[in-house]
Amino acid sequence: MRYVQVVVNLQNRRATEVLHVGFFQYRVLKNGRLDRKHFREIMAAVPEAAFGWLQLTKPPPGVVGAEHRFAKRRLEHLNTWKPTRDELSKLRVLVNHKAGREIM
Repeated sequence: MRYVQVVVNLQNRRATEVLHVGFFQYRVLKNGRLDRKHFREIMAAVPEAAFGWLQLTKPPPGVVGAEHRFAKRRLEHLNTWKPTRDELSKLRVLVNHKAGREIM
């Protein structure tokens, strides 16, 4: 299952600008239910990606502590997708139509 999250700035309950666009995906089983095993794998990667840079001990001299960067890449690989130009074009049309003017 893939979905797009569009975060907009509102003024007087009208969208004025797009702040962030995220493209997320989750695995589903053949019966349409969420693959809980894969979802737990994603959730296990979140703390390390978000807070992995907080370390109790410093790495030895000459070693760069980059575990959190690898965790972030692993999390992105697990739950994000890259849209095609056609998909981005359709999204732009939908967002602008919903906003009633061009904001994306």
